[in-house]
Amino acid sequence: MPTFDVREEVVNVILAELLENRGLLSVPETIRKAVAKKHNRQLPDITVADFLGIRIVIEGRFDTGKNSRDSLLKDSKERVEQGISPVCLAALYPPTLRSVESLPKLRKRLESATLTIRVITESDDGNWAEASVDDIADALRRSYELLVSDDIVVSSVAEIESAIDGASEIFVHSKALKERFRKVLGIPADADHKETGDED
Repeated sequence: MPTFDVREEVVNVILAELLENRGLLSVPETIRKAVAKKHNRQLPDITVADFLGIRIVIEGRFDTGKNSRDSLLKDSKERVEQGISPVCLAALYPPTLRSVESLPKLRKRLESATLTIRVITESDDGNWAEASVDDIADALRRSYELLVSDDIVVSSVAEIESAIDGASEIFVHSKALKERFRKVLGIPADADHKETGDED
């Protein structure tokens, strides 16, 4: 049977669907339809799925050595740093998955393959590890639990409070900012000097 080469994005979507079958992700219909087409020009560079209300990005590369690993790690970190997703699953696919006879056969081969993965979150860059699809599901569950744990929430709240306090200090001690706020809010310049008994 003749084989054809598949793009990494196709493997990303099939991986997302395998994880969805394990009750983990929800893959948008537009992405499914793009994979089903013979010409996959409309596929996104990244696959976005939903995990219990949190956006997950799947970035994949065929494993061709150190360069593919380094570029995958760089791109995956950028997805999180740019706020595209709080979690990015970086996956290195065995080169044997590049040529397949059909998408169903690719799905079957991917399900039994060992991948090299790394789960990157806002709080952790993770480590490379070999993993089956079931192992990936477990790793994503752990990352989700960490992401919504009290420590992360408390840390985020503390950062926000610190930023608000810092901004407040700047506002209080800056006459120029006070004047700008007064003008933007439409407060008359003599508002501070009105007597308390004045009903106007």
